[in-house]
Amino acid sequence: VCVCVCVYVHVYSASLVPTFSFGENDIYNQIPNPPGSRLRQLQRKFTKTMGFSPPLFHGRGIFNYTFGFLPHRRPVTTVVGRPIKLEKAADPANLDRAEVDRVWHLYVDGLKEVFNAHKLEFGFGESDELNIV
Repeated sequence: VCVCVCVYVHVYSASLVPTFSFGENDIYNQIPNPPGSRLRQLQRKFTKTMGFSPPLFHGRGIFNYTFGFLPHRRPVTTVVGRPIKLEKAADPANLDRAEVDRVWHLYVDGLKEVFNAHKLEFGFGESDELNIV
């Protein structure tokens, strides 16, 4: 969720609902690119030229299950948290940054709450934490 969503929620008096999907990282495989490999060097050149480096991944094919761009058939479970109800802003055009940050932190706290409540069910350890970067 980006900051624009926090503003949108205030403009329309909508609820912001934290959701987390367990298993999303397992539906595609990333091609290994250890430091010093040709692939890593190619990615760095691409990043230097274009400003980003696309992830190199693969899943399964339509008629084969070893390589392709379709996701692997693995379970993805989405867990829904408690809605964060927000009041409509009196002047949506002049929302201050402190209010947007407050809503953002409420959402991140909701995400962490959902993750911590269900992480043991989906193979994460008790000490595993959700890091929002």
